[in-house]
Amino acid sequence: METERLLERAQSGDISAVDQLLRVHYSAIHSVCHRMVLSRESADDAVQNALIAIVKGLPRFDGKAALSTWIYRIATNSAIDEIRRVRRHGGTVPLNDATSAQSLASEHAVDPTALLAEHLVDSSRVAQALGALPEEFRAAVVLRYISDLEYADIATVLEIPMGTVRSRLARGKKLLAEKLADPTTLSPPDEPNLGAPSSPPTGSSS
Repeated sequence: METERLLERAQSGDISAVDQLLRVHYSAIHSVCHRMVLSRESADDAVQNALIAIVKGLPRFDGKAALSTWIYRIATNSAIDEIRRVRRHGGTVPLNDATSAQSLASEHAVDPTALLAEHLVDSSRVAQALGALPEEFRAAVVLRYISDLEYADIATVLEIPMGTVRSRLARGKKLLAEKLADPTTLSPPDEPNLGAPSSPPTGSSS
C-alpha cells in the first residue's frame, strides 16, 4: 500500500514522491545498465537516460505490469540503446591485458553463471566477457543472474516468449563460457564497471 500511495503521488506530479521512487529503484537501474554496457561513462549515460524515461513515462504507467518490471524494461532498453549508439560511433577498446585475462579465465570457464553474481563485483574479467555478448543474450543473462528475475519476469521485461528466454539464457551461458576460455576475444575496458552506488545523484529526477 505504501508503494501504491508513493506511485499515486508521483503520477500526480509530486516531485518529492518522484525522487523517492527513483531512489527506491536506483540500485536495480544502475546494476542493469552497468552490467550490460562495457564503458563506465556510457553506462552512466544509460542510467541517466533511463531515469529521464521513467520520469516522463510515470503519468502513463497503467499498472498492467508490476512497477519494478516496467522499470527493468526501461533500464534494459536504455542499456541496449546505449550499446547500439556506441557501436554506431565505432566505440572500441584495445586488447592490452591478455596474460592476466588468461589467468582469470580459468576460474569461471566451467559454469560462468554459477558464480557470476558473486564475482562480477570484483572480477573485471567476468564483466568484460559479459560485455562481449550480443545484447539480446547479455540482457537475459544480466536479468537472470545479476538481477535475479524469474523467467516469467524476464519474458515480460524483454517482451518475448518464455521459450525464447530459456533459449537466450542457454546460448548466453555457452557464449560466456567460450569468451572466458579464450581471453584473446576480449578487450578489457579502461574503466571496468564494478561498483554500484546505493542511491541516485542529486537532481536525478529533473
